[in-house]
Amino acid sequence: MSKPDYREHVSRADLHYEHTVKRSEGGLPVGNGRMGSLIWTSPSAVKLQINRVDVYASDGSTLSFNQRHTDYAYACGFVDIDFVDYGEDVFRDGGIRQHLSMYDAVASICGEGVRAEAFAYDHSDVFAFRVEDSRDMPQTINVRLKMLRPAEVVTKQHSAISTLSMLGDMIVLKQEFREGAHYCSSAVVIGISGRKAVARMNDEFGGRQPVGAFRKTKVLGQPGETEMRLCIEPGAGEFELFIASAAAFDETEDAAALAAAQLESARTKGYAQLLAEHKAWWNDFWTKSYIRLNSADGKAEFVETHYTYYLYLMASNSRGGHYPPNFGGMLLSPRGDLRHWGAMQWWNNLNLYYNAVLPSGHFELMHPLFDMYSGMYEACRTAARQQWGSEGIYIPEVTWFNGPAELPDDIAEEMRELYLFRKPWEERSARFTEYAYLKPPHESRWNWKWHEKWIDGRLVYTDRGYGPFGATTFMFLAQAEVAYHFWLYYEYTRDEAWLRGRAYPMIRGVAEFFRHLPLVRKDEDGLYHIYHTCSDEKYFDGKDTVDAMAAMHFVFPALLRASEILGEDEELRTLWQEFYDHLAPLPRSDHPEAVLRTEEDEPAVWVGALGPVLDGRSGVSLNVGRVCDLISLETAEDNPDMFRTTIATFEHEQARHGGDWGNAASEMSTVPWVLANLGKAEPFKQVVLAQLECRNAEREYCYFEDTGRVKFFENRLTVREGVNCISAQRLGNAAVGLQSALCQSRPAGPGKPAVIRVFPACPDDWDAQFSLWCRGGFVVTSERRGGEIPYVEIESTLGGICRIRNPWGERQVIVRRGDETSTINGSLLEIDTEKGSKIRLESFQ
Repeated sequence: MSKPDYREHVSRADLHYEHTVKRSEGGLPVGNGRMGSLIWTSPSAVKLQINRVDVYASDGSTLSFNQRHTDYAYACGFVDIDFVDYGEDVFRDGGIRQHLSMYDAVASICGEGVRAEAFAYDHSDVFAFRVEDSRDMPQTINVRLKMLRPAEVVTKQHSAISTLSMLGDMIVLKQEFREGAHYCSSAVVIGISGRKAVARMNDEFGGRQPVGAFRKTKVLGQPGETEMRLCIEPGAGEFELFIASAAAFDETEDAAALAAAQLESARTKGYAQLLAEHKAWWNDFWTKSYIRLNSADGKAEFVETHYTYYLYLMASNSRGGHYPPNFGGMLLSPRGDLRHWGAMQWWNNLNLYYNAVLPSGHFELMHPLFDMYSGMYEACRTAARQQWGSEGIYIPEVTWFNGPAELPDDIAEEMRELYLFRKPWEERSARFTEYAYLKPPHESRWNWKWHEKWIDGRLVYTDRGYGPFGATTFMFLAQAEVAYHFWLYYEYTRDEAWLRGRAYPMIRGVAEFFRHLPLVRKDEDGLYHIYHTCSDEKYFDGKDTVDAMAAMHFVFPALLRASEILGEDEELRTLWQEFYDHLAPLPRSDHPEAVLRTEEDEPAVWVGALGPVLDGRSGVSLNVGRVCDLISLETAEDNPDMFRTTIATFEHEQARHGGDWGNAASEMSTVPWVLANLGKAEPFKQVVLAQLECRNAEREYCYFEDTGRVKFFENRLTVREGVNCISAQRLGNAAVGLQSALCQSRPAGPGKPAVIRVFPACPDDWDAQFSLWCRGGFVVTSERRGGEIPYVEIESTLGGICRIRNPWGERQVIVRRGDETSTINGSLLEIDTEKGSKIRLESFQ
């Protein structure tokens, strides 16, 4: 098969506007993985908010943000490129064209007599603009650099100090955040070339020296100016504008100097050279993999467009840094650095961006996620001991970028007594209560803090009424899923150094946490059960909750396999094997204590927990169909009882939704992935289309009224999570579901060999072509036309045995290796490959 015309293919996902966006959230997204912004317009200006993945106003040690949604991060400053002083507006409906090229990752906005083209340079943290003024009477163009808040803000023990200054011919905005040992700074620097400019600020000294430098007290007498301008000489023609940023956690590093150095380097190269280098990177990016879809009704193309756009967003928001973007906002928040759900990472949301990355072959996009969780390893090891009296590591569902903070010894001791149910909740000490009062309620540790309101000048909390149970306090699946992604990376790359140095410590740490957790015990039935947990923010105080059990059923076989590969911890394998061999099964509806019971003549289904549970919840769990390799189509033969239970759960939910899986669609739902994994093509199509169309937004969006009742913006993004929480979660869910519908690479169970399947859940009325990566380093390319599969091509980047289900059932298969041809029979094909070799499979007619 010939390669596609990548430019034509990728450009099908471009954004084209012939109007202004009425909300900044609908702007054009640009980013280089560390630094990003939406680009939008006012009637007179092109506007940005510079965001970074490594700007955090506070960390887990904070005692200053105990009210929800008040901690902040990521944003560095506002930038306006203002084309009009006195005169006609330049950006109006009917006279504006906006375009975002996916293939080149370049945004352009054409107004009446003005034009701006921009991109986020890939090799340093610089936005590059080429600006053209072709008006009959060109005006002064003012580039305004604006603070996010007043110059000096003090919140309890936290301070946020912003300063504007001039550095040569550049204007600079610097932020510094401090609380206790936490320090973080950011800087935005702006400069131009090709035109004269003057920097101006309207304070006493014109911005040339600090105002009020004599002061000893912050806030009182602070600078009143929060904006600086770069005033560009009027003139026809083009000039180049550069916006650089940097951040630092070390007070000895000068973020402004770092940003200025990047700007000077970019300015020396010039826009044209930067653009050429930038396009080369992005054009190569698109050759790694692709999915092409067609259908008579255009629905397949609609799904393809969102898939391509998903890859663009991930490369723009997660690359080259040491932290992933926030799940709500990414690098694209346009309304400052306050947002619903705060600045912490929520794994249940964050993972939705990353599940589809590895099959795309863009492994580099995973590294910010890995670096963040590896970076908090020691903090998580301390948390396991302090909070739970366990060993290994504890990664909370909701935590800070650097992990949970170390607790005072007396607080940690009482926390263990309370959270392990050795001390009644009602007897918690005044010291513990007061310490908890100061902590952020979104953080998993303190998530039992519930409704809050101000009474007589004091913020007053109620708890949820379930003792120490919060929505996420006793959730334990997150850490296993984090470890799973580390393991998957090894499965795709076979990088043994990665397995030894990065993945194995995570997997081992999570397994040891469960093995030593006091909430886990071996009962009279000879099986290990887990008590007092929750699952997916419900089933409080459940026994053997499905998420916790799923976590253990993954992590121990993966650990045993990794230990064997590396030759590590041989003396512990017997203990791990004993634990796994005696681990209680996942909860089913035929258990007498199940939160949902099926009739004796009905097949058993997966349920949320064994009860009773404090919140009285009752329901099934389809998550088993996608979590950590517990179930795949391969499981049907390896563990038929487990597979039958999953299919029965699918049928139970299908009946509940009246046969219309679109009713199950939500922004965060992984149902498309589950249905594709089970080979359910038509249900997959129903749910993925409803998910991308945001069919159930009014029912399931957070703060739907508060965000203006918008289902999605012109740029295909939503504010599902709330104000300033730009989200692409549904795009990640649709992407991994689509990949699984076209090409699966899954084992029969955790730690077992993966088997490739092509087109296991492709809708009957879709024609499809794809090139996707599979475990073992195999790149699989195939197509289906009119229901027929003419070939499967396999490139072996690493060598080894390729296991693939016969795409033509039991037919004999022709295997072509260059000029050599052979045949192979059977349902499961096992083909020995050499590194760098290519194989073509065809059906023997």
